[in-house]
Amino acid sequence: MNSLLIHGCYDPETLKTLKDLKVKEFAFDLRARSLNFIPLKILKSLLNLLIDEKIYLVFENDTHPTITSTLEILKQEGKSVTGIFRDFQPSEFYHKIEIPFLWMFHPAGDWKSILAAKKIQGILLPLKWQDDYHKYPDLWKLIEEKHLEVYLHAENFEEALTPNVDLGLNLSVDLSQEVETQYRVIDQNKLKEMKIWRKLNESPALK
Repeated sequence: MNSLLIHGCYDPETLKTLKDLKVKEFAFDLRARSLNFIPLKILKSLLNLLIDEKIYLVFENDTHPTITSTLEILKQEGKSVTGIFRDFQPSEFYHKIEIPFLWMFHPAGDWKSILAAKKIQGILLPLKWQDDYHKYPDLWKLIEEKHLEVYLHAENFEEALTPNVDLGLNLSVDLSQEVETQYRVIDQNKLKEMKIWRKLNESPALK
């Protein structure tokens, strides 16, 4: 089934808006330098608002002890989570991951080894490199052999609506300044009025 994964929700009002828009997959950003960083205390409160949605935790250049500690803190919430790694650490790092995870492709990463990791379940393909993906036939071979989920990743809703993006595919999108009134203040009406929702309703992506 085609999926829409939204990254970077950090407040209950936005979470409610996205749920009303039929979003079923949420990636909460634990990257300390991210504009969408969410503190664990707030994350725990948002997790309680989710019932059957799929939950992802986004990491970047964290150590295994840091990841383990984070998961231990969240374990009491009783939610099943999947990791997303938006980095390209040495491949040995990913082979030691103990939870299911997705990896965001980067051409500088040792992707052949990373995609062989035991717990990997999927890959995010940034649209900014879409013209180059045909250069990696082995990438597609590995994706097929391991039956990995593939998401096209856009840095904002505008990028997700570029003409050559097939909205019938799995799509991953960052919340960005395009839906803010000011720093870290989401304009709920602007979010609801983004063209992507109309486009998705015309496609099978959310059905």
